Amino acid sequence: MNRELGSLTATSRLQDSSAASVPANDSGQRAISVEWLAYLCLGLLGLLLRVAELGSLPLNDAEVGNALHAWHSLEDAAPGSATPANSPLTYISQMLSFSLLGANEFSARLLSMLAGCALTLTPLLFREHLGRTRAFVWAALLSLLAIPIATSRAADGSSFMLLFALLAVWMVRRYWYSQRLSDARWAFALVTLMTLLSSPSGLPLLIIMLAAGWLAVWRTAISAPQRLNLPGDDILQLAMRRLRAFPLGQTALVPLMTVGLVATGFMLNPAGLRAVSQLLADALAGFTQSAGIDGTRLGLAALLVYEPLLIVFAMGGAWLLWRQGAVTYLDRFAAAWALIGALGLLLYPGAKPADAMWVVLPLTLLASYGIAQLMVDRRVVILWDTEDDAEGGTGELGGAELYSTAYWWVKWLICAVVLTLLLILSVQFMQVARLMLTLPADAGLGEALGLLADSSQLRLLQALGMLLLAAIVMIATCLLLANYWGTGTCLQGIGLGFLGLMLLSGLGGGWGIAAADPAEPDGLWRQKALSHDVKLLQATLRELAMQQSGGFPYLAVTIVEDSNNGISGTGRVAWLLRDYVHARFVPSASQASGEPVLLIADDESQAAQLSGDYVGQRFLLSRSWSWAQQSLWDLPAWWTQTRRRPGGDLREAALILWLRQDVYAGAPPRESNSVGY
Repeated sequence: MNRELGSLTATSRLQDSSAASVPANDSGQRAISVEWLAYLCLGLLGLLLRVAELGSLPLNDAEVGNALHAWHSLEDAAPGSATPANSPLTYISQMLSFSLLGANEFSARLLSMLAGCALTLTPLLFREHLGRTRAFVWAALLSLLAIPIATSRAADGSSFMLLFALLAVWMVRRYWYSQRLSDARWAFALVTLMTLLSSPSGLPLLIIMLAAGWLAVWRTAISAPQRLNLPGDDILQLAMRRLRAFPLGQTALVPLMTVGLVATGFMLNPAGLRAVSQLLADALAGFTQSAGIDGTRLGLAALLVYEPLLIVFAMGGAWLLWRQGAVTYLDRFAAAWALIGALGLLLYPGAKPADAMWVVLPLTLLASYGIAQLMVDRRVVILWDTEDDAEGGTGELGGAELYSTAYWWVKWLICAVVLTLLLILSVQFMQVARLMLTLPADAGLGEALGLLADSSQLRLLQALGMLLLAAIVMIATCLLLANYWGTGTCLQGIGLGFLGLMLLSGLGGGWGIAAADPAEPDGLWRQKALSHDVKLLQATLRELAMQQSGGFPYLAVTIVEDSNNGISGTGRVAWLLRDYVHARFVPSASQASGEPVLLIADDESQAAQLSGDYVGQRFLLSRSWSWAQQSLWDLPAWWTQTRRRPGGDLREAALILWLRQDVYAGAPPRESNSVGY
């Protein structure tokens, strides 16, 4: 029975005989070399997309806590207070990178980015089961789509969590077939790394994966009588026996040893254990507290905004797997994972945009099958006479000579045509989206349609006409191609065209998230964006340090905490002032009165508590915005170009740099102009 159950996976590989074994001849060796060269190019491209401008964006609120904890562990005199990180692996990795490269945005994200790059190559572990083509397609999707790129560039532990999640799936599958104790220990260690040492999102992800695994077993048992000629109860009983036979007693110490060694940096930093408790606390808090500033389900919104085409391809891949009878347990597990993961994004308020990867990972696996099938060279129906047919063909309809694989290039030609038309259609849609921002925000559908007759909306009406014309041309072209080359070949080309659009939009979306203007909130990845004034503030403080302490970071800065404006010793301001060892945070302005250099919120009541003569300059600290604040007519422009209506509802937080009069008077004239009003 074990052998028969093993066939659930072994017999359902992609129908590509070259996937599981490589012939020992020159052509096989060339194929392998080309395959690995393709992986090398893909890995370098994925690395380039993730490392470029890695330090250009300021750390967000989810990243600052981990970075501050690591920096305080290395620099005792750092300003602010050290709150425990909520990602032990990120904490340990940042301590290492800060020690080697210094504390900055690039070094804070470096090892997390490398973990994200490693994630894109994990499909190689499933190559024997999935086949060469499908494994490479899966790796390409993980390398080039927007959400995987953006997730890899954040130092919040998500990259480590996702990497260990896929490694755990691979190791559990390996243990199922080998029943080796070493595999069981490795599987337990990888699950521990994913759940307790990577990210607060690891705990809900574990629940999702366990539920998906059991649902896949149940579905396998239901289909066993038809596919394996086995009673379904035997499948369930075997699964229960394997579960009871798991060597829990012999592996019980593995989680404890993993947590103890990794969280403490192999016992070099015992304080790292606090990060584990903070991770669990944040994971439990996520069941009741939303990650969005207005309760928005950020993970689900990110999935629908950035990966709608991936959902379509995954549904197509799942349908083809079912239709061709090629479903494996891994495919059932991926389908259950995607469904339960989407439900988790809806029900778990603490899900961040990066947690959309709960669903993106299994969706890419399902989509890889359909995409691999699009690349198969199928026979093309020849509906015209050729010279070869005239010389030796039978001329009878349905004869073998009416079908040929010589026209394998046709689907790629159709792909190029469809992709070109899709790009034209996209440009027209973006033009319509921009012009829709001119419609009244509170206009209903009837009022908006009535406004199209107004001369002020003539450009919008023309853009809608061009969009409709482009859609008609695209549909007519596809019908003509299908009539000439056959429906099957045309559908292959259309699918490949949409695949090209998905990859191009993924690259654009990922780069847009990674290299966007850091001062502009996008409502998802940057709900609270630091203003450009922050760089001016840092430059001003460096000038003051040059005057007061000869350029060394010994400037005595007093910061008044204000949680309403995001000024605290555990937040972004503490990170911005991390090099000033004499900076200190005080709870009220009265305690800072008389100090030479002050930073307080832009609040008249706090300024009134200062005694003495001060000169100040206002700096915009951050701006907050949620995509749910916009009207229906603004959604297309925000979705396609991250554009908002001018004068949108932005919540701003500002602070004022106050200099005591004697400090201000001692500055050279050119520096006085940059500091005073």
